[in-house]
Order: sequence, then structure tokens, then C-alpha cells
Amino acid sequence: MSLKNWINMPKPDLQGVEKVQTLLNVNRIIASLLFQRGISDFETAKKFFRPSLDNLYDPFLFRDMKKAVDRINLSISKNEKILIYGDYDVDGTTAVAVVYSFLRKFTESIEYYIPDRYTEGYGVSQKGVDYAINNNFKLIITLDCGIRSEKLVEYAANNNVDFIICDHHLPAKNLPPAIAVLDAKAEGETYPFKELSGCGVGFKLIQAICKDKCLPDENFLKYIDIVAVSICCDIVPIVDENRIIVKFGTEKLNNNPSPGLKILKESCINKKDLTTSDIVFYLGPRINAVGRLSDAKDAVKLLLAKNEDEAEKYVEVLNKNNSERKSIDESITAQALEMIEKDKYHLNKFTNVLYNQKWHKGVVGIVASRVIEYHYRPTIILTGDDRKITGSARSIEGFDIHEALIECSDLLLQFGGHSHAAGLSLDAANLEKFKDKFDNVASKKLTREMLVETFKYDIEIKPEEITDSLLKLLKQMEPYGPGNMTPVFYISGLKDTGMVKQMGSDNSHLSINVILPNISKPVKGIAFKLGEKYEKIKNGNSFESLISLHEEEFNGVKNIQILIKDIK
Repeated sequence: MSLKNWINMPKPDLQGVEKVQTLLNVNRIIASLLFQRGISDFETAKKFFRPSLDNLYDPFLFRDMKKAVDRINLSISKNEKILIYGDYDVDGTTAVAVVYSFLRKFTESIEYYIPDRYTEGYGVSQKGVDYAINNNFKLIITLDCGIRSEKLVEYAANNNVDFIICDHHLPAKNLPPAIAVLDAKAEGETYPFKELSGCGVGFKLIQAICKDKCLPDENFLKYIDIVAVSICCDIVPIVDENRIIVKFGTEKLNNNPSPGLKILKESCINKKDLTTSDIVFYLGPRINAVGRLSDAKDAVKLLLAKNEDEAEKYVEVLNKNNSERKSIDESITAQALEMIEKDKYHLNKFTNVLYNQKWHKGVVGIVASRVIEYHYRPTIILTGDDRKITGSARSIEGFDIHEALIECSDLLLQFGGHSHAAGLSLDAANLEKFKDKFDNVASKKLTREMLVETFKYDIEIKPEEITDSLLKLLKQMEPYGPGNMTPVFYISGLKDTGMVKQMGSDNSHLSINVILPNISKPVKGIAFKLGEKYEKIKNGNSFESLISLHEEEFNGVKNIQILIKDIK
């Protein structure tokens, strides 16, 4: 692993920090973190620390929400068949489960549809629309997709099938001719919060129906744990309305979850109170796995389970697929890294573009992210056959991979995504030309210095400032995620007690124990992918590190745990 750059985030204004300290009666560390996050007065602090369901926005602020609700009510009154259509990832499957489960209370003429990742691909498919037409559906409600499906929506309309689109992706220039488009990113949209997940948009739809029918809020809030999972796993900013949903959604997940999430949680982590990181690391991959390797409908069936016995059956399927997924992606990652090591020209390149016919299409995105951890460059992992190649792209800081693909579009069949991640396909005959052109594009936008990963930290702390009370205050700043990332601290003067151990099948991780002045017993630290630092710290040598503080729970006992991001 190469050395990383460490950069201190812009230091907060000293007077501003002191003002927050006095106003909120908190210590220097917490005041600095709050000020960095734009929290400098009582009102913003109150909204941050005490999110309220009363602050959820009125769903009818969506300009087309009334049209959507009226069209659904018409379908229910006429007993028209409704098709709930969603993507095969966590955001899509959770959205389908929420909206389908809710609407099923009002009509039995309803089904859900998840496209096959391999035969249909992402989004609204021709096969899916034809299924609706041939089976006499009159309304399709899309979730987490549809905003760029102008031609298929028009085709459906010509065959007497209406669309309501619930999406959160960036629209094209022209919106699809749907009965209603619910996408906060659409031009001219009046909804005040732009960062809902796809499931979050579906949540607003059922909230609007409840309001229209004068139903108690519990009728839509019962799904808030499932919606929180979607927000965490789709990596949307956990601010504003998302912060409210995740705050109350994780509380429900930890105390009174839906049967499917309860059994899934119990099957993979021995911990009562999950954090956003736990949701992303443990629950998300299992829900995603069936869409990658088999049938994403199994994830929907789990989330729709009415009791724990029913949920058990689908949890077993999800866990089996996830184990297989892990094995596949570990094998492919090892092969990809070996290809890079054998490439004598690799150090001269600005990108990693790797192809193997035998690689599994369902995990190429995961592999691209893993390769970047070892070789920090924009990375594309490709698979396919002698005619057509498809794959996933992942980027590094400062490089817009979607813009780069636009510059290579003459060599591509299709592509789409955003600045950090994208999907693409191309003729096999163009592979070498594409590799060269993509690397050339990157070489004009990246410097060699940008190919060294940078870790940003919030502030410097001293060993004596790590206390149980500090951890308690940090926990009150949860939920963490984009827009409110887990604080990272620079600290020097840590020493291992002499109990450091290398962990993992390849000794790539470290388990350490450090003595802290204000903690009564040694504090456990975990350093992932830092096994090479073993010699540096094994003899009790003092070291500098970037850390975050967490709560470890074992057999019901909670202690401070240090997660070490890097060591110097």
C-alpha cells in the first residue's frame, strides 16, 4: 500500500468555535465539529440534535404529487391493474416493497416487477413495458428509475398504459410524457429537498396518499426503517429530511423493525443498536446480492414478509447469495491485482482498465472499488465476449469519470452514471482503442500528485481528550453519512501495549491496544489494510495516526473502540 496524503480540513474560526462552546455548553472538540458542519446557532443545533417528524416536508410540495395521487385513486376506484416497477439494487427493492405493501391495502389488482440485471439491464425495459401491455395493466409506478425513459413511456402511453415516475436521478433535457413526474432534481421542480433516495420519493408518495385519505401518520411511518436502509445504502446526503428519516428509521430498526429486517439483522450482526455504517456494511450487501447473482425479487419478498418464519426463508437465500458474491469478488479482485502487477507499463498509466471474459458481470462495480484501494487510479472493470463488452467504472477524487466517458463516447455503445461511478458497454473490437483514449483523457486532467490518495481529518486531538463523555457526545451527532461524515481526528503519541496482532488470512489488518490517560483500561484499536505497519508499532514505538471513535459492544458490554484509518 502506498503512502497517503493527510490534509487538515479548513480550520474553523476560533471566535466562532468559542461562541458555539458557550452557546451550547460543549467542549472544544464538539464545538469545532459543529462549526465545521455549519451549526453555529441554537436553532440549527436544535434541528441537528433533535430531528422531528413534524419537520418532514408536505409531500404535495412536489408539483405533480396531486396528479399522481389522483391517478392512483382513479385506478383503485376502477379496479385497474397497477404495476410497481423498481430497480434491482437496495434503493429499488426497498422502494418496491414499501409502495407495493402500502397500496395492496387498497387494491388486490397490483403486482411488482424487478427487471433482470443481465437480460434487461438498469431502468425501465422494453420487456417490462410489454409485460404490462400484454397483461392489461393500466398504470405503472416506477421507483428509483424511469426519469430518462422518454421513448418507453411514450410507447406505453400509445398502448393505453400510464406512468407515474418516482425517481431521484438527474433527468435528461426532456422529461418523459408521464401522468406525473416526482423527481426533485427535475428543472422547475418545487420540492425543497433535492437529495431523497428513490425509496424516499416512494415514501413521500404514500405519505401524500395518507394525507389525501386523512389516514393516521402511522400508515406511512411504519415503513420508515426500510426507507432508512435505502438512504444509507444509496449514499445520499444524510441531511435535512434524510436526517429525520434515518434518525427515526434506525430507531425503529433497532427497537421494532419489520420482520424481514429483524431476521436479516439478527443473521449477520450480534449487535442491538445498528449505526448507518452497520446498515451499509452488513444489511446492504445482502439485499444487493440477490440482484447481482440471482433474482432481486427475493429481497422484496423478504421486506414484505409478514412474520419471522416467512422472513427466515428469504434471509437464508440472501445470505447464501452474499457468501457466493464475496467469494466471487475476492477471486476477481485478486486476478485484477495480479494483472496490474504483471503490467510493466502500469506505473506510467493514469488509469486501471482491466478485462476478462470470465469475470462475473454482477460484481464488477465492487471489484473496481476494491482495485482503487490498492492502485489509486480511475478504474474500469470489464467483462463480456468476443462481440460486446460491458463493465463498471469508479473514480478517484478530482476526476469526473462520466465526463471522461463522454470524451470517449465515439468508442462506446452506451454509458451512463455520474462523476464518481458509471456503467458502460462497447464493441469488443474497440477495447484497446478505448483503453488508450481513456488513459489519454485522464492524463490531461490528473497530475501524478492526484494519484496519491488523500485522507482528510477534522481536527487534532490529544490522547487525554479521548474520554467516555467525548464518545457520548459524538454518538449524539449521529446519524453519520454524506453531509455529516464520521469525524476523523489526527492524534500523535499513541503506543501499543505490546499486544498488537496481525489479522486476516493474509495478515493485512492489525488489532492493537493502547493506553489512554483518561480511560481505565486499554482501548482496542482496529487498523484495516494496515498490516504492513506491524513492525513500526510492535515494540511500543509512538506513532501518529488518523482515527475515528466508535462504540464496541460485546456480550452487552459497551466500550470505546478506535478505528485507525492510517499510521505514520
